[in-house]
Amino acid sequence: MVSPYSHLTQRVNNYDLASTLNSGQAFCWNLIGPNEWSGWVGRTPVNILRGVDCLRVSGRNLSREAIARYFQWDVDLSAITGTFPDDPSMRKALAYAPGLRILRQDPWETVANFICSSMKQIVQIKQIHIALRERFGVEVEPGHHAFPSWQQLSAVSENELRECKLGFRAKHLAMAARQLAAGEVSLEAIESLPTAEAREELMKLRGVGEKVANCVLLFAYGRLEVFPVDVWVERAIRTLYFPRARKLTDKRLRRFVGEYFGPHGGYAQQYLFHWIRTAGGNGK
Repeated sequence: MVSPYSHLTQRVNNYDLASTLNSGQAFCWNLIGPNEWSGWVGRTPVNILRGVDCLRVSGRNLSREAIARYFQWDVDLSAITGTFPDDPSMRKALAYAPGLRILRQDPWETVANFICSSMKQIVQIKQIHIALRERFGVEVEPGHHAFPSWQQLSAVSENELRECKLGFRAKHLAMAARQLAAGEVSLEAIESLPTAEAREELMKLRGVGEKVANCVLLFAYGRLEVFPVDVWVERAIRTLYFPRARKLTDKRLRRFVGEYFGPHGGYAQQYLFHWIRTAGGNGK
């Protein structure tokens, strides 16, 4: 017997659901109606609706604790954004999507998503994500497949993964799953490690470089000080903060973002990334 749907309602202020779900940090969400999205929290398929002053979540066997942790609706956003540098670019990024939150996602799903993100647009990453679910995931409800675990993917061949349009990323994902199966890296143990050590552990996985490791640390482990630098962000930092620099080394750029954007640099990065990517590409 299938359990009935339950509903959770949470009053919120300043929560931009559309920007949060469409800002390149999660790839399991689809707009299904005005202000309503369908997607997943862990292995639970849910719908979420942005009301006038609340969020309404519907699904089977909902856990308020798990839903609140994922959507981070209890976060004091003003305290976080209050630590951002006060400069024209940061002010514009904040004004563009003032209620954007950083989600708290499943570590393995986040690792897999960002291994698959190399040289891909967001729409393509979502297509790969869906293909992996539909081909290898367990059907938890009719038509709804959970994201396949690393245990499941460790038994999948590279060729099978290539059929999900992963290309060269198939080898990386297959090897990363097998490394986890062999106990070479523990995603659970990373939770308690200092950030620098956690990054080193993640980078032991095939296909995980510094950028992917930082994305995982930010979006799965809540290390809000971590500032991932991808092509979009690097271009923006160079244009907005070093417009006259003839030569800006990667080392100098990374030192700058690590120091300038403060203790919640990951949040600052996400605001800048979303603004740059969706407001014309040059941040102006």
